[in-house]
Amino acid sequence: MIGAQNPAQIGVLSYGARLAALMRRERQTRYAGGALGYLWAYLTPLFWIAFVVIAFQILERVPPVAVAPELFVATGILPYILFRQTIASMARSVQAGRKLLMIRPIGYGDLMMASAYLELLNFVILSGVIFASFTLFFDLRPPHDIASLILGLGLAWLLGASFGRFAAVLGLWSDSFARAVPIILRPMFWASGVFYAAMEMPASAQDWLWFSPLFHAVEIMRSGYFLGYQSQIAEAWYPFTIATVFFLLSLVLERWIALRGLRRSGR
Repeated sequence: MIGAQNPAQIGVLSYGARLAALMRRERQTRYAGGALGYLWAYLTPLFWIAFVVIAFQILERVPPVAVAPELFVATGILPYILFRQTIASMARSVQAGRKLLMIRPIGYGDLMMASAYLELLNFVILSGVIFASFTLFFDLRPPHDIASLILGLGLAWLLGASFGRFAAVLGLWSDSFARAVPIILRPMFWASGVFYAAMEMPASAQDWLWFSPLFHAVEIMRSGYFLGYQSQIAEAWYPFTIATVFFLLSLVLERWIALRGLRRSGR
């Protein structure tokens, strides 16, 4: 296997090996400082969970199901962070890896998907450590349906990867859109079910929240973790469809930009 320190040789690898090499290179460049730098990939979500749990305590918020607040928050915040960080890392990879585009057949899609797969790998490890710690050290009930738990996280990643690809490609054409992406995503934090569950919302609110694909992923994950939890909003087909639409749109948009020569110099 060619090491990530030899970018000139990445182009001759097969697609899978090329992605693996780009992932290693992405990890080394993104997490400068060795093990300590890489540790921040795991500490940041833990800080998010701690912050929301503290907010629960200050507001005297009680989870709508009989589980520890830390566990309820984790099942909401992890899919959201996976979704958001996948989008951010894919946009960043286009900027950071543009010099690699001189090596054929490496393209924008390779850079973006290598970054997205690295985020997925990080969160698989992180989620396993967090949920295993809850079970072993805090004597909390383990998930009763691992398949639904994985499905929820997988859908959150698919949404992040598809929208991240669309946003990164559109950012090649418009810097204004690239800067607006964090603003566009901000409402998703409140519409993703981090603080609440569908079961405690009035019917009118559920009707609106149904259109949030990330909320479906969170509810599927919670349905898999909490025994007896039945969500009114847990349709896997909807976030999968949204992810597919954005992925296909990104392919069409990338082709449209390439045909019209609208990529800015240096990209």
